[in-house]
Amino acid sequence: MSNFKKVWRRQLNKFLSRGFVGTEADLLSRFQAVSAREAVVMMTAALGIGLVCGILAVGLNWSVHTLRIFITELDLGWRSIFFPALGAGIAVFLVRYLMHDNEGHGVSSVIKAIAMGTGTLRRRMIYSRFFGSLLTVGSGGSTGLEGPIVSIGGAIGSVLGRWLEMNERHKKLLVGYGAAGAVAGIFNAPLTGLIFALEIIIGEWSYLTILPTIIAAVSATEVSRWIMGNKIAFFQEFAEFSFTSLIACFALGAITGVISILFVRSLHVWEKLFAKISLHLWVRAAIGGLSVGVLGFYMPEVLSEGYSVTQSFLTYSIRPELGFIFLFVLLKFLACGITLGSGGIGGVFAPSLVIGSGVGLAFGMILHLLPLDGVAEDAAFALAGMAGMVAGVMHGPLTGIFLVMEATRGYSMILPLMLTASSAMVVSSFFEIGSVYTQDLIKQGSLIKRGTDRYLLHHLNIKDILDKDFITIPEGLLLRDFIDEFKKAHRNYFPVLDAEKQCVGVVFLDDIRPHLFDTSLYDLVTMGSVMRNLPVINLNEPINVALDKFETSKAWSLPVVEAKVFLGMLSKSTLFDHYRRELQIQAI
Repeated sequence: MSNFKKVWRRQLNKFLSRGFVGTEADLLSRFQAVSAREAVVMMTAALGIGLVCGILAVGLNWSVHTLRIFITELDLGWRSIFFPALGAGIAVFLVRYLMHDNEGHGVSSVIKAIAMGTGTLRRRMIYSRFFGSLLTVGSGGSTGLEGPIVSIGGAIGSVLGRWLEMNERHKKLLVGYGAAGAVAGIFNAPLTGLIFALEIIIGEWSYLTILPTIIAAVSATEVSRWIMGNKIAFFQEFAEFSFTSLIACFALGAITGVISILFVRSLHVWEKLFAKISLHLWVRAAIGGLSVGVLGFYMPEVLSEGYSVTQSFLTYSIRPELGFIFLFVLLKFLACGITLGSGGIGGVFAPSLVIGSGVGLAFGMILHLLPLDGVAEDAAFALAGMAGMVAGVMHGPLTGIFLVMEATRGYSMILPLMLTASSAMVVSSFFEIGSVYTQDLIKQGSLIKRGTDRYLLHHLNIKDILDKDFITIPEGLLLRDFIDEFKKAHRNYFPVLDAEKQCVGVVFLDDIRPHLFDTSLYDLVTMGSVMRNLPVINLNEPINVALDKFETSKAWSLPVVEAKVFLGMLSKSTLFDHYRRELQIQAI
């Protein structure tokens, strides 16, 4: 197996690097050739990632619903309130203490892995999120599977990237392909997977992101359809929206935008409240699960994902009363906050959809009580509300629009969905600095926007652009002996090393030139006496820090170290050359 990996990686690197030789005159053609080979490799990897994500998405969905059916059929009456506590407690104990996964709800970690350019997610996330969400949601925890499956998909992409020893850019793209495949597989919605990955996870629109992401989303969807059939999440037919209803969608968008703000902030409140409980994490989760179980005893509809309730909202024959809808939205709001705030393993995708459907349905029912003509069906507003909540919570209006269209095959709903999602996004973004996934990252300074200099510089890997074709010299070397070394040099600088092989300075030819024509100094001047004491660049420090050191020292090259071990020299010319190349790559 080890030999297979070595051969595979050798052939892959050879395939990708072919075409870099040549003159500057044919730079464009060489760059295009390499880019085409890149696309072939990434699309092949995306295909494999999508197939695996489709299988895992179907497996997780089936496992959760099987567990829910089993618990429901037990019919234990009031004793059923303990199931969410048992599931959440075991899930957190398993994930936190046995699998040592401390990455929170996961999607933020996926976004951070891409934004920071590392593309690194731990392999343990694949099985920790699978079993953690299975136990939490399957036992009745009021959360969704979409967040965990996105983490699973991203981790699959990350593991593959590390296995193939790809560069940082390729690894982060594989993470995005995994997210697309996961969402497409769980919803049976390839366009949603594509848009979600590009809009929320990767944040980059180029052929190297779009084409492989399409392949990952389509392959995951086809696996899902092959196993489960070509099913849609919600069934409903609607008449066309009148002008009055379209105007009403603006108001609905504003309402869902406000509710999405309250929803996201409530999650933070519950997290802070449970953090004050000085008990083990699994005990906190069990307490939260017990609270949810009590809510579920009086209203079972708030348990688990809640998609069956959304379907009832869309079915005219079994549509509940307005009072029930208000109560359901309130209790679902609370149950989801308690589940996630106490440490339960899940995501906000499903709760956003379910709460949005309730808000939209209530909005439509209230509109029909008013003396207005041409108001669309109540259920149509329920779908619009779903798109509005997704846009407000995730700051992903396109994701909300395409998800609802694909989940219902309601492509005629495009206009009301667009208006509602846009309005919700405007309201939410006006009051919040980021989405539910990115707020903490923004506060930490870990979210770097694409298209900025900071983004481009951050994605330069110092280790890959070090200059190593130079000669090192000891600090006790005499000028006479230095002249012999100088004859063999290709650079105009010479790192000076001490007895421990640590860089203590740099000698430049400009520093030597005044002594070269005075032979009496040849046996007197040592390199330690003429070297410059320059600041060193630590390998793992941000590139902007390195730029500041260039500015303050006025040097053209600086030594790079890792744990005081000298690795090489970083020059401004090499740095700016790779910066220019990164600009070309980002433009494709």
